[in-house]
Amino acid sequence: MNSLKIGLLGFGNVSTALIKHYLNIANEISDRHGLELDFSYICDSRKIYHSTRSDINDIIKEKEKSLSGPEKTTGILERFHEIIDANKIDILIDCLPSSKSDAGPTLPLLIRALKKNIGVICVNKAPLVFNGETILDLARQHRTKIGFSGATAGCLPSSGVMLHELVGSGIYHIRGMLNGTSNHVLDSVMFDGLSIDQAIQSAIELGITEPEYEFDLSGRDTCFKMIILGLLITGKTKALDDIKCRGILDLELDYIRSVVRQNKILRLVGSLHIEKEIVDIYVEPEEIDRKDPLFAVRSRGKGITFRTKYMGDLTILGGSSGRTNIAAAILKDIINVAEPE
Repeated sequence: MNSLKIGLLGFGNVSTALIKHYLNIANEISDRHGLELDFSYICDSRKIYHSTRSDINDIIKEKEKSLSGPEKTTGILERFHEIIDANKIDILIDCLPSSKSDAGPTLPLLIRALKKNIGVICVNKAPLVFNGETILDLARQHRTKIGFSGATAGCLPSSGVMLHELVGSGIYHIRGMLNGTSNHVLDSVMFDGLSIDQAIQSAIELGITEPEYEFDLSGRDTCFKMIILGLLITGKTKALDDIKCRGILDLELDYIRSVVRQNKILRLVGSLHIEKEIVDIYVEPEEIDRKDPLFAVRSRGKGITFRTKYMGDLTILGGSSGRTNIAAAILKDIINVAEPE
């Protein structure tokens, strides 16, 4: 049995969902994959919790009873360097909310972990968006694995399919609906008769998005995901300022509903095109007709189409947004990172 010690940066909804999901299926993970997980060190905005398998439920209860607040962990994060230097963890998972303007405070910890051959899982997108080239270079130099699922579309297998099943296929175009919140809001307006404000509130109540929903609906979340997918193909990042981005917040209610009357649906779509290793990305609402393979995406679901030189086109649908769903995607990354070469 392989026992892994996990370090978690951030102790919000996603981290809590991950721990609970693992505890629910721990026996299955043990039987099928020979793994046991200890969430040994968990960092929130107040302190670092040092847990064992026997007391993790008590720590979750303590956390849930405490006053919730923004994950401003900078001072506490400094203490995590000692944990990494002492090799007290096997995998570091970055679950802090993504900074909107820079790599954020976790980047030095990710770099330190990679140099120590500690596996890294990125749910926080910002380090990859703003400093992804450094992260990938270090992972290659030190032969250290990174998990990307939580940063590229959750449980829609986008990065995994791209890096494994489509490796060497000559991907030159990606088109995707990668934000379940936008899909849910648009469907609620198109098919359920809700106003945009009502649809947003529904998404918050269902746990599909956080109260700070603008990142999802402005298109920035989709921009971040597309930048990371481009990074994984070319090894180079794309500057946010070079991306044409329009979200769904400024769409008129009448317009959204008129699209349905034309037997189409409205979706926030991210597109990425590669030519001579140069990546071009744009994100905007699109009218999708029935001939489009992405027409089937509904509610919290997602979808992505890869166009390749040598293997044709591939479309994947599914990967609904939700806390258990993202927890399952992170757990998948843990299993893959733990597998020997």
